[in-house]
Amino acid sequence: MKRSALLLGLAAATPGLAQAQVPTGAALEAPAPSPRPPGAVDAASTAAPDAGPAPDREAPGDQYFMDTAPPASTEQQPEPSEPPPFEPPLPPDPGFEPPPPPNVRHVAPLGSLWLGARVGWFVPFGNAWARARPISNSSNAGYVVEGVPWRDYASSGPVLELNAGLRVARAYTLFALWERAQLRSGTDTSDGKPDGAESDYWAVGIRASSNPDRLAFLTEVAVGYRRARSFYENGVEVQFTDAPFEARLGLGAELRLSRLTSLSSLITVGVGGFGTIERVAPNGNAVPKTQAADQGDGHGWITLTIGGHFDLLPSAR
Repeated sequence: MKRSALLLGLAAATPGLAQAQVPTGAALEAPAPSPRPPGAVDAASTAAPDAGPAPDREAPGDQYFMDTAPPASTEQQPEPSEPPPFEPPLPPDPGFEPPPPPNVRHVAPLGSLWLGARVGWFVPFGNAWARARPISNSSNAGYVVEGVPWRDYASSGPVLELNAGLRVARAYTLFALWERAQLRSGTDTSDGKPDGAESDYWAVGIRASSNPDRLAFLTEVAVGYRRARSFYENGVEVQFTDAPFEARLGLGAELRLSRLTSLSSLITVGVGGFGTIERVAPNGNAVPKTQAADQGDGHGWITLTIGGHFDLLPSAR
């Protein structure tokens, strides 16, 4: 009896709690919406018109997180500065000594006994001497000097040259030569019918090579003595002598084949003058071909030769 009266008293004091615990039929009905005051904005109407119903919440799966790109810097980049000034390298350490260069292996020896020969063609030109021819007219009398061509007594022909000398340095050679030119007959018939001619040249010279180990430019200079003779069928000879300062210059090319052999081609040009021209009879009597009023004159020659030479007894280097 007392327990029932206590429960009824608690229910009367807390009617909301009793209603929450014991729902009635009126509580199941939704309350009527209250009227909206004028000017009020419906929160649902401000939502995005294209937004659909909220998707059903699903269990979380694999998720990926990406860092966004950093915002572009608005600070001004500094302009590139000028290159630093050039500073020369420091001098090498005085205590440092570079290694010596490797030894160069040469083909041609530093020194040797040089021997060889050339063959080619000899072409004479110029005058053997100048003949004085007297002239006379009403105003004066005198002489006219006319050159006597060497070709009147000799024409071109084959030539043979022998050389011997010493290679005093790899590119330089001192040598002596003998040149024999076997020439054809000239056009002069005052002493008989021509029967050929010849010329001998003895000289000393120096020879220089731009590259004695391979293909090289070749230069020769020689000074010597020349003698020439013209022959006639009757036994008479015309001899050209007294020419002690015959000089020639040679230019060409040389090819080194091995340590001991080389080939060369050479063009020479020479000049000189004969001091004595004599007619020699078959019995040996000599008569000058020139007169007291005659004068000396200059002659020249050209040769084109090819040859081979040997370096005998070569040095160790």
